[in-house]
Amino acid sequence: MQYKYLFRPIKIGRMELKNRIVMPAIHHAYTPDGFVNQRLVRYYATRAAGGVGLIIVGGCAIDRLGPGPMMISLQDDKFIPGLSELTAAVHAAGAKIAAQLYQSGRYAHSMVIGQQPAAPSPVASRFTGETPREMTKEDIANVIESYAAAADRAKRAGFDAVEVIASAGYLICQFLSPLTNLRTDEYGGSWENRCRFGIEVVRAIKERVGADYPILVRISGNDFMPGSNTNKEAAAFARELEKAGVDCINVTGGWHETRVPQVTGELPPGGFSYLAAGVKRAVSIPVIASNRINDPRLAEQLLCMGVADLVNMGRPLIADPDLPRKVQEGREREVRKCIACNQGCMDRVFSMQDVRCAVNGLAGREHEMEVKPAQESKSVLVIGGGPAGMEVAALAAERGHRVVLWEKSHRLGGQVHYAAKPPGKADFLSLVDYQSHRLQKAGVTVVLNKAATVEEVLAIAPDVVVVATGAKPIAAPFPVDEGVCVLQANDVLDGAACAGRRVVVVGGGAVGCETAIFLAEQGTISAETLKFLVVHQAEEPAVLQQLLNQSVREVTIVEMLKGIGRDIGISTRWGVMKQIKRLGIKVLDQSKVVGVSVAGVQIETAEQLITLPADTVVLALGARAEDSLYESLQGKVKELYLIGDAVKPRKITEAIAEACELGIKL
Repeated sequence: MQYKYLFRPIKIGRMELKNRIVMPAIHHAYTPDGFVNQRLVRYYATRAAGGVGLIIVGGCAIDRLGPGPMMISLQDDKFIPGLSELTAAVHAAGAKIAAQLYQSGRYAHSMVIGQQPAAPSPVASRFTGETPREMTKEDIANVIESYAAAADRAKRAGFDAVEVIASAGYLICQFLSPLTNLRTDEYGGSWENRCRFGIEVVRAIKERVGADYPILVRISGNDFMPGSNTNKEAAAFARELEKAGVDCINVTGGWHETRVPQVTGELPPGGFSYLAAGVKRAVSIPVIASNRINDPRLAEQLLCMGVADLVNMGRPLIADPDLPRKVQEGREREVRKCIACNQGCMDRVFSMQDVRCAVNGLAGREHEMEVKPAQESKSVLVIGGGPAGMEVAALAAERGHRVVLWEKSHRLGGQVHYAAKPPGKADFLSLVDYQSHRLQKAGVTVVLNKAATVEEVLAIAPDVVVVATGAKPIAAPFPVDEGVCVLQANDVLDGAACAGRRVVVVGGGAVGCETAIFLAEQGTISAETLKFLVVHQAEEPAVLQQLLNQSVREVTIVEMLKGIGRDIGISTRWGVMKQIKRLGIKVLDQSKVVGVSVAGVQIETAEQLITLPADTVVLALGARAEDSLYESLQGKVKELYLIGDAVKPRKITEAIAEACELGIKL
């Protein structure tokens, strides 16, 4: 594909970018004391070298009242030397760099800032569970001054621009929204008054850093909070920002408190680009589109249609820092795409951990791990073609080893094929495509339908054997009568078996919950059918809503422990629970299945023994490591390693990380 727009230069104020790709501010939790360190420098320098046009670093705390945990700081001049090292490294690698000025207001955690958060009004936050105190006029003046002072430090540290965050429900959003701004002074009440604080912040920054220094503002294109601001108000605010001298508007989705998913796989690729389009119609300055733009072809299409002038690629550049360069050089198949799993990024951040990446084991570890040619070329046999096996095989071959991979099934990818089936998980398959192409390019000999035995391994006498044989689903630990349809979740997800109308899913972990949703969704109307009915006004809105949410299947999840979905990541679990409720999936927790007969599933609760009628029983009881070959090879080969689910069933993040570490070590 020819890219006529994505790699076209553009100016934001007086700052010229070499292309339209922006890495937006993402909290990485790499700076526990606020100071820039080598980890942060290497991380961003790597992405700058990969060809991105602009990197926005942040959030960068402007004061002591509104920072997040382990956040980069612009609160004092003492932070400037480290920030200067960061900007110099990014410039040397060929990109421009901006600092995002961050103040969270009622989203601040008292345990982090050591005092009660302050906000426009004392409205409790669902995000933190805390109620802030109302800001005084003196507080407002001090925060505005902090913005200006932080912008000045950013400029002195060598940043090419600053970005003011007025999105996601942070402080400026709180002044803008009638939900959180109940003030009766000049900062509350009317729309003009609610805009005042944000506009005064911009003007103070312009006065401090000069009219020529570029300012971006990141806004919520729609708060997605009932009773709050919509795209109409976002466009109106953007117009006022342009009048105040802002050079670019960066448009994202809603608040952290919204019940509308913002970055999970549920959101279609580029699903919020319409928000950027609405803002772009209102202003003449450049506009950036955001959220789930993980495909360069989609990015090019958005730019070609005039939806926006630039595109944000945040998580895609965590997954593959070389994405821009690969695409520009015509190597799209080599791009490691973000799969929108949130495992290594959002889940870790919301758990106050540092950012990693499920598909890129080097992300955030560039300062401590480097891929170098092997000192000695060895013959390496990798047994198992799942994510871990494919990763270690490719990396070992790229370093100069002679690698053969055996996979017992007819395809590579292992559990990824099942993980990709539930709604919102289709991008998982891109990992299989990427790794398969990488194996081919690296010269790995792949043998499918090859079940390894000890004798065959010893016969070829490899220098290194890596066992990545994965895990097996746990069989029913209760009696099952003959003739009853009992299936493993993987068989259902893979389409190898069809479930009936009444389904009982045994096991309420991530696999059980997602399989239940997968089955219930099959009984609703498709997106294509919905569009047809809407376009032709064939049904009333209430009927369409019912067809979307009401499955023809009756699905029940039975879980022995209290609660379900305990192993689902913090950033996605609420969405899964929302889908279970929407689809009318029944949940019986603290309930034990004791048997399955023609009459149904016998379930034992604390109070009684019940029989639940079922046409199909689906097992989602977890998996057990398949390490028997590893045990049999102990002491029989020169070097022997066990990785991935064969060690212990876990997530892709751990499998890839282990494989990456081993691949560099070999």
